Amino acid sequence: MLAADPGASVAAIAAEAGVDRRTVYRRFAGREELLAAVYESRVTAVERAIEDARLREAPVAVALHRYVENIVAVNRTWPVDLARMLADDAIRRRRDVCVAEVDVFLDRAADEGLLRRDQPAGWAGELLIELVALASRRRSHLTPAQAADLVVDTFLHGSGAR
Repeated sequence: MLAADPGASVAAIAAEAGVDRRTVYRRFAGREELLAAVYESRVTAVERAIEDARLREAPVAVALHRYVENIVAVNRTWPVDLARMLADDAIRRRRDVCVAEVDVFLDRAADEGLLRRDQPAGWAGELLIELVALASRRRSHLTPAQAADLVVDTFLHGSGAR
């Protein structure tokens, strides 16, 4: 609901969840506290997704697929407005650590010859983020594993004819 309407009221959120707004207020002092809990849950899910992908240990292709599959699932579970989420300094710092971890992984992928080195710095990371976001939103009929197959193939091989 917050993805569709970031300004949704606590009453509307409670109604969508099938509970009385008083139930929400017993748990959260207000809308901002509710949003903070949502953002906390999303960034924690991203951290777990990265950890589960084993970006430093697993073979690059395996880790890439696991990462994409996990992040697609996170994006679909927690489809929040990232700009608003990243306005929280603590959440932004945690997300920055996640981004740095993925950047180290992408450097490893380039070192192992899976990614080109002749592109602008950061391009591969930006492209991966956009492909994952696209698969998360537009290809919701695909399971996270199927979406990961599509994203990884496109990321590593492009969309041109072979």
